Amino acid sequence: MIKFKTYLAEEKLTHLTHLEDAIFNDGYAGGVEALKILRGVIKTLQGNTKKGLNITSKVDGAPSIIAGTNPETGKFFVATKALFNKTPKINYTPADIDANHGHAAALADKMKIALKYFPQLGIKGIWQGDFMFIDSDIKKETIDGDKYITFTPNTITYAVPVDQPLAKQMQSAKVGVIWHTSYTGKTIADLSAVFNVNTNQLKKSKDVWAGDVNFQDVSGTATLTADELKSVNKDIEDAEADLKKLNKNAMKVLFHNADKEGTISFNLNIYINSLTRDGKGFVNKQKAVGGFIDFIRKRYQPKIDKLKSAKGKAKQQAELDAMIKTINSDRKMGATLAYTIEWHNSVANIKLAIIKKMEQVSTLPAFIKKGSGYEVTGPEGFVAVDHLTNQAVKFVNRLEFSRNNFNAIKDWGK
Repeated sequence: MIKFKTYLAEEKLTHLTHLEDAIFNDGYAGGVEALKILRGVIKTLQGNTKKGLNITSKVDGAPSIIAGTNPETGKFFVATKALFNKTPKINYTPADIDANHGHAAALADKMKIALKYFPQLGIKGIWQGDFMFIDSDIKKETIDGDKYITFTPNTITYAVPVDQPLAKQMQSAKVGVIWHTSYTGKTIADLSAVFNVNTNQLKKSKDVWAGDVNFQDVSGTATLTADELKSVNKDIEDAEADLKKLNKNAMKVLFHNADKEGTISFNLNIYINSLTRDGKGFVNKQKAVGGFIDFIRKRYQPKIDKLKSAKGKAKQQAELDAMIKTINSDRKMGATLAYTIEWHNSVANIKLAIIKKMEQVSTLPAFIKKGSGYEVTGPEGFVAVDHLTNQAVKFVNRLEFSRNNFNAIKDWGK
């Protein structure tokens, strides 16, 4: 699997990878870790697990918000993920917000509200979460004959029946936030992330509705039946057997430096995302290699044509040619790439079956806006954190949520 620090710069939460992408990012070792996490999630759902793995709900909030006390200054601040830039953007005052984020009015407005009201929570250290709403975002709507308050922080519209106490709490709040991560460290530069935050540690405030992402199956509905458990364990055993058949030496050549432009791993992730964005799903192994090569050619050629210098054109062409040469260098390379993509598809399907089970747990009703109406959808997904190996991956139905997310209009700024 991609090492935590590849996606969590200095162990700061900036991005989570999909479970099945681990094999593209870190080759054979990534595949092993992905299957380990799958088994850990199943054990957790069955109530038969060690403390090493934790499951949290993945809420579709936006934008990300970081708040707390700067250990270097002792001052309360709010920030976006720009806190983790090489030159951090930290906001202590409304003037700081205007200077750092004034180009995005909607974002700046939310940040100022957070700066005004979050100190009431008595946050110890630094916490990160996602905006769910500010008071002007909440609407009253009737969906399928039932009355709700609704808010749409990103792609999913959340709905709470108007007669529930939760609806009254949200309506009286100035801002709503879901917390998922806390940080400790003596400086901003050396912060380390911890995922299992608990809002019981915060002070109560009528101005701030605060929730966390801890997954609780109090109803037992996410527990697999004997037949379901037998089926999913068989699928994982098949995936383990298929993984062992893959050529490890070829995988080392094909899959590495997933965060570096010009590598096969980097472009494979873009390729899979493009299929998701277009609603095409996963490609079968017969078309996998040809489809990927065609994709990178179409991706690189406009970049090459746009460049003016011969040196720049030659560099991009060399990157493209090197990837294609590696894939076509011998039959093992092409076959390994094809079978790895097939393995990726199989693990994605196992993950999807587990997601469907976890979605049965009662949560906030969730909808996707379709024209003038709404379509019922599941939650964004879940995050599995292996605390023993310091790995975190997301369990998301990427064909449903990710496609909607790619195509959604974001109006909260950057």
